[in-house]
Amino acid sequence: METSVLLRIVYAANETGMYVVGPSYLSSELGIPKSTAQKLLVKLAEQGYGVYIPRKGFVLNNKGLKEAKKAMRKHRLIECLLEEIGVTEICLEAARIESVVEGELLEVIEKRYGSRKRCPCGKLIPSSYF
Repeated sequence: METSVLLRIVYAANETGMYVVGPSYLSSELGIPKSTAQKLLVKLAEQGYGVYIPRKGFVLNNKGLKEAKKAMRKHRLIECLLEEIGVTEICLEAARIESVVEGELLEVIEKRYGSRKRCPCGKLIPSSYF
């Protein structure tokens, strides 16, 4: 599982006011066993993106929040591109391709859609100034 995907999911939970993200939430979002979700959250903590509190969940630190915002910005800007080219399942398709969008393509997407405040779903796009 890509670290950026996990951070994006944790950030999305934070946007709704859930600042401690537990294994149950991650399990539900990814359709994976709760034990696997817990291991993934512990791994995020081990990588320095936050703290895992046993029996509670994962909390982003400053480094984690910065990386999570980058991941969410990338996802939502990809959604803007997909909307323009007529894709109907925008969020699903953005999630499918976000891990391979890099380099020049990401630069072009950033240049074209980087000034947008909201994605096609109406959610705020984090600024590029972290």
